[in-house]
Amino acid sequence: MQAFYFYHQHLEKVSRSFSFCISELASPSKEWVALSYLLLRVVDTIEDALWQDRYIQQEAFAVFKLFLKNTPSEKQLLEWVALFPEQMILEEKNLLLDLPLLLTDKNQLPSEIKNELIDTMVQMIEGMSYFLSQYNRESRTSVPSLTITNQYCFFVAGIVGNLLSRIFTYVLSGLKWTTILLNQSFHFGFFLQKINLLKDSEADKSLGRCYFSSRESLRASLVINARYAMDYLKRIPIIEGRPYRLFCAWSLFIGLASLKWLDKNWQLQQNFKIKPRETYYIINQVRQLIDDNHALEKLFNSYLPEHNKIMPIESKHSMPSWFHAIYPDDGESINWLELGMIDIS
Repeated sequence: MQAFYFYHQHLEKVSRSFSFCISELASPSKEWVALSYLLLRVVDTIEDALWQDRYIQQEAFAVFKLFLKNTPSEKQLLEWVALFPEQMILEEKNLLLDLPLLLTDKNQLPSEIKNELIDTMVQMIEGMSYFLSQYNRESRTSVPSLTITNQYCFFVAGIVGNLLSRIFTYVLSGLKWTTILLNQSFHFGFFLQKINLLKDSEADKSLGRCYFSSRESLRASLVINARYAMDYLKRIPIIEGRPYRLFCAWSLFIGLASLKWLDKNWQLQQNFKIKPRETYYIINQVRQLIDDNHALEKLFNSYLPEHNKIMPIESKHSMPSWFHAIYPDDGESINWLELGMIDIS
């Protein structure tokens, strides 16, 4: 695999916040997570690019899936990159041009991790493709309900939480794979994605993209996701898993701290952001408390006191067939209702 610096230079340009968190991990998980993130970022780039023709976008998805099986030649890669809109951000284009190296490195992962990464990328591609086909019309995306938003979050972020859990149950002897951990990992992904949806809502709106129908319902559901994310953090081993605890805790608490600014923006129609000084304070505070679950819980409650869990409502509904065609759960006990992915109306 490439030295971490190779991944880090791309991470710094396409996602500086995650770059910092990933840098704190121990090897080999640091390299595995960085590689995984960059490959998933390529999928995000296909979704986010300003395509004039939806069918060319779907072709870009399809060709990328083929690349997962066979690393492209230079000619094949350049033909694929040429499909993308000309106004593409330079840093993202440079990432695409280094794709053969990333795909070659993927094949050097332990087979269990490699297969999980490939499955995650394929599911993300197919999930994004489905939502674009159903909810994008004339270059405008409109998601009609919280249930659909949650289904979208599952494919763009929930399954990433699952992938990270697979990586760290592989490298940490004290972190055991359970269905509870799996469900909590989905909530963690949902929480981070919903923070991003709120943060980017005005920019998305200007591009004709609306990923939630009600800010109030999204904000309320985010509180539930945060509670389960906190439970996930506390499940990570305290000593052996400290780097991963920091990775998760920084993401969780920076997201929590940004909520007050996002709420203020919505109320005042302004564009406030969390200040760098506040971010550094959170990073240092979390580092000091990382081995103390009780102290982390207290800090969590200071940011989000309204965190009571909502008892699941019984429902006879199940996930739709299109969903299971993309994500076959193979009998895993996933609480779709608790994740808000089943319409109970």
